[in-house]
Amino acid sequence: MAKKTVQKEDFTVEKGAFQGPFNCHGKTALLRREMHIDGNTFSYMVWSCRKCKKDYLDSSQAKRMELLWAVEKLLKNEEGIKRSINHDGKMFFLRFPKEFTRGWKKGNEAEIIPVDSTTFIVEIG
Repeated sequence: MAKKTVQKEDFTVEKGAFQGPFNCHGKTALLRREMHIDGNTFSYMVWSCRKCKKDYLDSSQAKRMELLWAVEKLLKNEEGIKRSINHDGKMFFLRFPKEFTRGWKKGNEAEIIPVDSTTFIVEIG
């Protein structure tokens, strides 16, 4: 069997290379789509080819889709970790298990996105 060698390749990715519009059968058009999850309707944007109807996601749209898929998985999953909600007289708060907080640093911020009155998405950044 012949030994394969790997060669180094240099390339440059232009700023905005992963942003639409994209070219398919001409330029794609920005369209709104909907995803229905557990009785809730979520909208998201895609770049769609007018001819073949194929949808493309740019980097920000892909991030939103990943978030929607995570919500879908969470809402369909009946198992989870139960935590007590604490109250300090002014605010409600809960504690995350150590297994969830690996990589968190003091000073990180949390973005809280309400899905409905009892379901929230928390993004730590």
